[in-house]
Amino acid sequence: MDAHGARHLLARLAIGAPVGSRVEVVTVGTAESRRKPGDTGTLISIDELSATISIDVHGEIDVDPFDVRLRPLLRRTA
Repeated sequence: MDAHGARHLLARLAIGAPVGSRVEVVTVGTAESRRKPGDTGTLISIDELSATISIDVHGEIDVDPFDVRLRPLLRRTA
């Protein structure tokens, strides 16, 4: 694995949820003020420097994978 692949893998592990999953923001760093703990949305994409989340209230935002902690939300079954 080259350095680019290693950084991408590290970002994927840091974000804590797979692409396409519903997530909840657990903790927030100080860099982005548009998100807050408790916000929910869908993880759209991850690259080595940012992750895109479609937040239910705010639309799509880019976050630093090392600055925010997400928790995957379990889907409820009928």
